[in-house]
Amino acid sequence: MKLMKNKNDKTNPMLADFLKEKRKEKNFSLERLGELTKIQVYHLQALEAGKFDKLPPAVYRTGIFKRLSKFLDLDENEIMIMYKNESQTAEEPSYVESVIIPKKNSYFILTPKKLMVFFGGTLLVLISTYLWYQFNFLIGPPNLVVEPKVDMIVQEESLLLHGKTDNGVDLTVNGESVYVSQDGSFSKNIQLALGINVIEIKSVNNFGKITKIVRQIFRE
Repeated sequence: MKLMKNKNDKTNPMLADFLKEKRKEKNFSLERLGELTKIQVYHLQALEAGKFDKLPPAVYRTGIFKRLSKFLDLDENEIMIMYKNESQTAEEPSYVESVIIPKKNSYFILTPKKLMVFFGGTLLVLISTYLWYQFNFLIGPPNLVVEPKVDMIVQEESLLLHGKTDNGVDLTVNGESVYVSQDGSFSKNIQLALGINVIEIKSVNNFGKITKIVRQIFRE
């Protein structure tokens, strides 16, 4: 009798069993395979258990499968196809019925009183927006823009991190102070280890408000 897979089951046995079988054919333990591929053992365990939700973000998974295919003598494309087929979830379409309500004829008469209310409301909105902007600028968290703008996979041993923040803030990268010029620009060269590198950029202004950005760089 064919067993039906539970829709809520987060395990993916097909790719998991395939990778486990190929590892055993090579007589590799999980620890040994982790040393060769520079992949964390708990990520390898998650793969062989079919728990893809325990893996790093999707941007790093291509690098993981590339390293596995290299040391297990596998076809990288075959692994990626298996992974994509098993990780995709089918969503049933939902249908929403709409009821059409006939519009009623309406008449608008412009009067001096309505004009005063309109312009008074517009002026109030503009003043409120200006005051909110000034208040947010004074005591809000500092602006912070960082390049690279997204997590990425690289092969280089170092990464030039640069960006822009507010003048006069205290800027740190992984806890180390970084000089900020008068126009708010900064840069720092980061040495990368093999595997995942977590880089935390934090900007603190004079009011103690903090803006923090974290980038994850995977070095192959």
